[in-house]
Amino acid sequence: MLEWQISRLIPLSFERFQTISRDAWTSSSFQLLWSPQHSFACDVGNSIQILAPGQPLLIAPLQTVRLTSDVSPAVQAAAFLFPSLLDLSSFPPSLKGHITPLCKLIIEQLQVYQLPMDTKNSVAHVHVSSLLFSLLMESILLPNSQSVLPQTEEIRESQTHPSKAHKRKKSSLPIVYAVRYMRKHMGNPDLSLQEIASAIGYNSNYFCQEFSHIFGVSPIRHLNELRVTKALHYLENTDTPVKQICEHVGIRNPGNFTSMVKNRLGMTPMEYRRRYRTRSMDL
Repeated sequence: MLEWQISRLIPLSFERFQTISRDAWTSSSFQLLWSPQHSFACDVGNSIQILAPGQPLLIAPLQTVRLTSDVSPAVQAAAFLFPSLLDLSSFPPSLKGHITPLCKLIIEQLQVYQLPMDTKNSVAHVHVSSLLFSLLMESILLPNSQSVLPQTEEIRESQTHPSKAHKRKKSSLPIVYAVRYMRKHMGNPDLSLQEIASAIGYNSNYFCQEFSHIFGVSPIRHLNELRVTKALHYLENTDTPVKQICEHVGIRNPGNFTSMVKNRLGMTPMEYRRRYRTRSMDL
């Protein structure tokens, strides 16, 4: 029964693998989609998502999904339950992941488990649940962060200084809550480091130190990255003027927003909107 006890420590529960064999369906639970070797596009909640080979896409429950590529590639899917995600307010219909070396490695391991698997094999289910959770945290839920899986130095530290390793793991959960707070309140242009730190009961200096240790960037820089990501979603899916988008995501100066987008993508917000719409029409 050890595997059952371990499964309780993992916040999601794997259900089944699927190979998508139809052009449209409705997700009964959370689904993670990817195509190992081909790019593809799909419509989720009237939003076109374009995926590169190996790039994961998280689909929320009860969403109508339609493949829009002319030639439908072999799209893989993993269905799972993740109750705590449903508790987040305004969870979007879909979230596109980032491609990282660790992301590729995890998907390769998931591919191995996609071979016919005994549905009663509880150990395999725990392994897949753990892989899915790691992939979500690495690629989608905490984008632009350092890996949430233990690195070699952390593994060595847990072996030689178990109390120190336990303290580090314990301290990471409030930082996750801080990111949630940022997402919820990013529309406030006056959102400050002090306010975010106070929301999780930290002082500003300690919070900044712990956040930078986990994410590799300062809290305010990560907040701005969240704002830009949300703004790009508006550019992709609405005709909202740039100035109004800036107001929605808490950026006072549209000129600063233009600079941030150019630094990330090498083009202005309007250039990105035109290119995204053109690519969607081509598909």
